[in-house]
Formats: sequence, C-alpha cells, structure tokens
Amino acid sequence: MDARGGRWPRRAGLCSKEGMEALRETASPRTPPSEDPGALALRARPASARGLNTLNRILEATTDLAAEVGFEAVNTNLIAARAGVNIASIYKYFPNKQAIFATIAERMAEANQAQLAELIAQIDGGRPWRSAVSEGIRLAARRRVHSPGERAIWMAIRLSPELQGVDASASLATARLLAGSILRSTGGDADRALLVARVAIEGVSGVLDLLLTEPASEAELLVQEATEAFVRYLEPWMEGSVTSDAPAPPPAGR
Repeated sequence: MDARGGRWPRRAGLCSKEGMEALRETASPRTPPSEDPGALALRARPASARGLNTLNRILEATTDLAAEVGFEAVNTNLIAARAGVNIASIYKYFPNKQAIFATIAERMAEANQAQLAELIAQIDGGRPWRSAVSEGIRLAARRRVHSPGERAIWMAIRLSPELQGVDASASLATARLLAGSILRSTGGDADRALLVARVAIEGVSGVLDLLLTEPASEAELLVQEATEAFVRYLEPWMEGSVTSDAPAPPPAGR
C-alpha cells in the first residue's frame, strides 16, 4: 500500500518475460562454504546455564553492534564490552568475529526453516499454497525491513564470503523443504524437484535482498513482485500440471 492507502502502481518487472527469465538466472551458485569448516565452528559448547547465558549475551551484543555500526566496524573488543564479558570468554567459544556472525546466521536460518516447515505443513493440511507462500514471503520481507538486528546480519552476509557459505547451506536446506512439497504434488524425480525449489528460493531471496538497499517506499512493490514471480514459477509444479521429470515450463509470456 502507498502513503495514500492505494495500491502501488503496477510496472513491468519480475512477472514480465524478462523478469521470469531473471528469476531463473538468479539461482546461480553462491560462494561455497569455507574450506576450513573449523574456522566458523564453535570452539566449545556451554556446559552450564551460566555458560549458555554468556554465549547468548555475546550473540545479542554482536547483533546489536552490527545494527549500530555495521559488520566491518564490529570487533571482539567491542563485543566483549557490550556483552559485559571478558575477552577470554569470547575466545573460549569462538575463534574469530566471523564465527560469531556465522552462529547468529545459523540461528536465523533455523528459525526461518522452522517457519517454512510450519507453512508447508499447513499446505499439506489443505491450506491454499498461494496463501501460505504470500505469508512466508511477507514475513521474510518484514524481518529484513523492520528488524534492525536481522537486517544487519543480512548485510553482513552480503559482505563476508565466509557468511555467504553459511547462507548457501541454509538456502539449500530451505529448498529441500520446498522440494518435498513439490514431490507430494507431482511425484517424479527428486533431483528435478530440488532443482526447481532451488531456483524458486534463490530467486525470491535475491529479490528480497533488494530490501536491504532500496528505499523503504519500494518495499511493498518488491514484495508484490517477489510473490507473483514465485507463484507463477511454481504454479505448474504445485498444481500438479507437470511432473518433476518433465521439461521446465517456459517463463510466462512466451
């Protein structure tokens, strides 16, 4: 809705022929995970409630600082001061700043996947899939726009190759959830269903990432475009009008 309460004007975008082609192309591989998995792994897991509290304070302080000063300006000394812990406590659990951000990103991904799993369960239970898709995209958009901490973590992911690897793994896990729903609608080949799901997830994620840099006045239009593109791409698969081993449907307008 615009400031006057009306609909945003329609314009040629993702749902045009060119836009649907772009949706497919945005599913290009992201930066692979770090060659050294230990570089982003927790050094130790809390063995007590006190340790868990310390860990959570570190994560919360990092998120708050990222929202205030940005990923590149955050360092472990600032985190320790904000969290009210000794610098040694940080290095007890994390090898570096990137590992702290990676843990936050993983927690965000787990929450997002749980939300998607709930929406897919609702679809399996009879909820119209378009309604569930629309809700899921709007929730994802709201977190990017209205949650300063989560917005800051998304910006950090864009800046850090290591964090892009974490995000790529999370996107693949999300695509697997969607692929399961596609298979239940179409049957057929699991690998093809996963490919379709990856195109859809990567495409809509790329559009929603524009919310991090575009003016707030564009937010509603971007959400509309992302939702319509996602729905139109998945429609033949979710409606069961193709099987997952059939050729992909051409973009709308061809």
